[in-house]
Amino acid sequence: MENEDNNLYIEGACKTVQHQINKLTENQANMLTKFDMLSKIVDELRKALSQVSEKIESLEEVNKERRKLKAEMKLLKSRIDDIYGIVKEGKEDSCPSEDVHDVESCHSEFSCSSKVTMTTGLDRDTIRAAYEDVRSDTSPTEWAVFKFEGARIVCSAHGSDFTEFRTQFSDDDRAFGYLRLQMGDEMSKRKKFLFVTWVGPNVSVINRAKMSTDKAIIKDIISNFAVELQLESQAEIDIDQFKDALNKAGGANYGTGVRDL
Repeated sequence: MENEDNNLYIEGACKTVQHQINKLTENQANMLTKFDMLSKIVDELRKALSQVSEKIESLEEVNKERRKLKAEMKLLKSRIDDIYGIVKEGKEDSCPSEDVHDVESCHSEFSCSSKVTMTTGLDRDTIRAAYEDVRSDTSPTEWAVFKFEGARIVCSAHGSDFTEFRTQFSDDDRAFGYLRLQMGDEMSKRKKFLFVTWVGPNVSVINRAKMSTDKAIIKDIISNFAVELQLESQAEIDIDQFKDALNKAGGANYGTGVRDL
C-alpha cells in the first residue's frame, strides 16, 4: 500500500515537472520570437538612421553649393556696380569739346576699324614738347611728369634732379613719368628711356580702372622707351631699381616691353 502511494506521488510530481518544462519551452519559443521581432525592428531603425544621415549630408552639400553661389553672386554684383560706376562717371564727364581725343587704334594687339571716343583729353603741344625735351641730347632735362587737370592730361613738371622727380607723386595722384637715364660704364655710355605709370594708394577703384585707357592715349605721343613700369608706392620710385629694370630689358624695344617692379 505504501509503495502504491509513493508511485502515485512520483507520477504526479513527474507530470507537474513535465508541465513546467512544457511551459518553459513555450515561453522560450515566445521569447525567441520576440527577440527576432526586436532584431528586425533594430535593423529597420538602423536603415532609417542611415537614410536620415544621407539626407543630412545631402542637405549640407546643397547648403555649401548655395553658400558658394551666394558668394559668387555677391562678387558678380560688386563687379557690375564697379562697371556701372565707370560708365556713369564717363557719361557725366563726357561732353563735346576740343579736348576729346579720337583714336583710330585700340593700343593693343587687336586692330580697330572705327574711331573710339575717349573722355580724357591731352594737352598735346606741351606733352610733345616735354617728351622731345627729355629725348634731346642737348637738353639738361632728364624727366617729365604728366598729371590730370580735370579731364585733360598735361605736363605738370620737368627737370634734371631725380630727387625732385620722386616728390611729384602723392598718394592721391594718378600720373605718368618719362625719364632719361644714363646706362653703361666709362667705356660705353648710352641713354635709355623709361615710362612709368603712377597710381597712388588712395586712388579710387573707378579711377584705377580708367588708367589703362588713359595710358593708351598718352602713349600715342610717348612711344619710345625701353621699359614700362607700374608704380604704386614711394619705395618703388628708386633710381637703382629703374636702372636694374633697364639692364634686364637689354636693348630698347620702343614701347613693346613692360616690366613691373
